[in-house]
Amino acid sequence: MDIANELIQKGHRCFQMKFELGELLFKGNMETMYAPFHISKKEYPITDGELGDLKIYNITYKERILHKSTTKKELQIYKRYMYLIDKYIENNQIDIICLFNGYHWIDQISKVIAERRGLKTYIFEDGLFRPYTLTCDEKGINATSSVPRDAAFYEAMDIDYSRLKSYLFKPENNKLENRTSENLFLVASIKAINMIGHLFRLSPKLYTHITLWQAIKYFYYKKTFKLRKENKFEWPREYIFVPFQVARDTQIFYNSPNINRMEQLVEVVLGAVDDLNSTQKRNVKIVIKEHPEDMSRNNYRKLKRRYKDNENIIFIQKFDIKQLIERSLAVVTINSTVGIEALAQHKKVITLGDAAYNIDGVATRCHLPSKLSNVLINVLESEMNKERIDKFLYYLRFHYQIEGTINSRSKVTAENVTKRISSK
Repeated sequence: MDIANELIQKGHRCFQMKFELGELLFKGNMETMYAPFHISKKEYPITDGELGDLKIYNITYKERILHKSTTKKELQIYKRYMYLIDKYIENNQIDIICLFNGYHWIDQISKVIAERRGLKTYIFEDGLFRPYTLTCDEKGINATSSVPRDAAFYEAMDIDYSRLKSYLFKPENNKLENRTSENLFLVASIKAINMIGHLFRLSPKLYTHITLWQAIKYFYYKKTFKLRKENKFEWPREYIFVPFQVARDTQIFYNSPNINRMEQLVEVVLGAVDDLNSTQKRNVKIVIKEHPEDMSRNNYRKLKRRYKDNENIIFIQKFDIKQLIERSLAVVTINSTVGIEALAQHKKVITLGDAAYNIDGVATRCHLPSKLSNVLINVLESEMNKERIDKFLYYLRFHYQIEGTINSRSKVTAENVTKRISSK
């Protein structure tokens, strides 16, 4: 709404379609439609097969996690909303569509409509240098983003090293400093209203991945996690740092062709480290940090029990991630943004999945888990291209990302996003 206000002031017309009951609590200056009150039985011309081929999170989650198939009725609902969205775009002569994340069913069907109509889309997401940047990309996020993968692109860049050092993880605009964090109680209240809305058929079922009980657990963990003390452990002399990711995240579903579980990640990295220790007569260990967003859903008790007698593995739930990166020999990840934090410390990074930073001389992509042993040994023995890493980070922070805060309202954020959208 803040971005729309800025765009309207610059002479643009803005429209919003709302799909969740809780969204009705927020009023803006743009023309708004609450979609569930306008849905009809008319369907957009698209086959069930075409819908099934889209990267729709609900469909993927049901198949992989719940082991259920999507019903014809659900696909019918998608088609009806597609018809409504398509007509809304046509009637209002909309030429740009803004979406968040891009993998929700609303996003995916809207992208199909945009492609067929030749419209531009902007996909928004949390920033890569949190909490002072956000992502706004015409192609997508993470591995599908527009970030150049050609090393020559970065070699040709000139960068301001002073700017890089001073503002990589800090805002250049001091009005963004000390912004308030996400209002978790407000978020939880809106989610509860949305669940009630679906219960009384006032809104469609938007999410399959969270129940009321799971939402309560998540809220509890988020509120209490910051009160927990950091883990105590004995620092290994040498170790590989392995950050867990949200097990059911889009990064795992769509950008990790070889590894789909954190348990599998542990097996692969442990096998590689065992080979390294055997070959080089070393005592390298693995330090694993669980993802705080995943703890309410995955406690990994079985995994920890399986390796409780293995002295080469250390599990951590809460600790300063900068220190964990700093003391490590290297970071092995699927495609986490922790990889970018590691590059900022000039640490060697190996990825096992598709990532925007899979660039020659920046990070090393291990295409097959079975080859990780060789890749790990080669990476540890090779020199880092720190200049290319710095140029990549500079581009990412000061050209690709937009400075702003996504979890708290800010006029600076709205102005910066408006400038990006209006300039193209």
